[in-house]
Amino acid sequence: MTFALNNSLFKASLQRLLAVSPLPSSQARLTACTSQELEFLHTNDMISDEAHATIQQSLAPTRDKLKIAKYVVTCTFTHEKQGAAELHVDKGQVFEVLDDENKHWYMGRVRGGEGVIGWAPKNKFRMGD
Repeated sequence: MTFALNNSLFKASLQRLLAVSPLPSSQARLTACTSQELEFLHTNDMISDEAHATIQQSLAPTRDKLKIAKYVVTCTFTHEKQGAAELHVDKGQVFEVLDDENKHWYMGRVRGGEGVIGWAPKNKFRMGD
């Protein structure tokens, strides 16, 4: 019974992700939860790498426009702000990643913070919240 329920939840999450499009009429349906669901499905091999890339690409324009996080990470070591573009992040705080294209840095914001967007080093975080 549990497997069937989990399988149904995976299917529902995937259907919800596929129903979201980057068109203005569906922007209200795109949430941070959508990105977490996508990452969960991909991490648990419920969707292929190709499907993951395609969905991420289709979500990118809307995510950028609305400043919705791609995923979240948790700070494992406090990062002290060292430059104007960096953020101070305390150990244990959840960081919403908006951009991860840079090899060594995340661009995002501290969840529950003031909403300020800035940079933090990737080596101070672990995946998830």
